[in-house]
Amino acid sequence: ENKKDKAMVVVISGLTSNQAGQLTKEFTKAKDKYAPKARGTIAKGSMENVGNMIQGGYAKKITKKS
Repeated sequence: ENKKDKAMVVVISGLTSNQAGQLTKEFTKAKDKYAPKARGTIAKGSMENVGNMIQGGYAKKITKKS
């Protein structure tokens, strides 16, 4: 199936700042490897801000580094 009509949302809680940073780096590498032309956003922040992060606040766009 080559239809590009899927999206993915992942929420992982209970992380340290270092763990969140490392996961951000690994998700970005995985996105670049498996879906290099796809667009993405990663949001990191406090657990009490999860709702805002999902709605689009605190976001970092995932782009391939040139």
